[in-house]
Amino acid sequence: MGRKLDAREYKLLLNPQIFSQAPNLQAANAFWDRRILQIVRIADPQARPFDDDGWRLIRFWDTANRDLSDNDLILRTRQDTKSDFAASRIRKATLKLRMPDQFIVATAWLAKSEGEEAGNVETKFEEDIGPLEVLARPPGEQPKVVTPLKLSTRNRFSLSSGIDLTPNDPLDRFDHVVALFPGVAELVSVSAEQSDLNLAGGPLIHEYVFKGSEVALVEGAKAKFTLSIWCFDAPLKQPDVAEMSFVIKTDNGKMSGRVARQAYNLFNSFQDSLSDIIDQDHTSKTSLALPDRGSSLVVTLPVQ
Repeated sequence: MGRKLDAREYKLLLNPQIFSQAPNLQAANAFWDRRILQIVRIADPQARPFDDDGWRLIRFWDTANRDLSDNDLILRTRQDTKSDFAASRIRKATLKLRMPDQFIVATAWLAKSEGEEAGNVETKFEEDIGPLEVLARPPGEQPKVVTPLKLSTRNRFSLSSGIDLTPNDPLDRFDHVVALFPGVAELVSVSAEQSDLNLAGGPLIHEYVFKGSEVALVEGAKAKFTLSIWCFDAPLKQPDVAEMSFVIKTDNGKMSGRVARQAYNLFNSFQDSLSDIIDQDHTSKTSLALPDRGSSLVVTLPVQ
């Protein structure tokens, strides 16, 4: 079986147009009071709004041929910042393997993430849960999201390892990725003469993140909510991505049927009640942030 599941995260993409430029905690809680509270108060009448906000610079990376994403791998760098989005010297690189097969993911490895050799590596094994939907491509038409008549979920499993980088740690070629995450060599087939392929960066993402809201569930379980809003390339603009999510930790890898049923019903209630503002064009925020296929641009974040 491999690793025990750490948590389950339920994610719902929203239409970013409902949020204004440079969102703040007050605006996030106005949205909570207007659209979220009426859903969660059925489970927890005392559910509180967000009380914590943060800012991050994020970028996703891949080779020009998408050697990582075509093998279900996602490479991201992230820096926590102040509200002015000035980059700090602390940068974390995270590699994630995400796919529907639980056993493949549970038994995979990316970095030296366990035992005495773990160092500064943080590894998580989680289940990502989103709406049951498919991005269809009708002939001659733009892709569109298709959902079933009966609301349900699409479940995938993710193993992620994060490593703090120093300012001198390079991360602009494929062999740098392998050096940080040796398990990649078993997941991606790249010939020896291609091992120094350059990495391309997707758009620079300015993320506004709002946390601190908890909803009490049965048996003492808690759903911790996050609202993430992304602005590509510049922070003071109309947002490009918005996502509401909640995480429920497992009990040593287990979750009771009562907790799982309540979480499932809660997520489907979100899909139903927020149907007018769900993103109808995309199924994943990560897909929007990857570099264009064939891009050879290598970009590094500024260091202050």
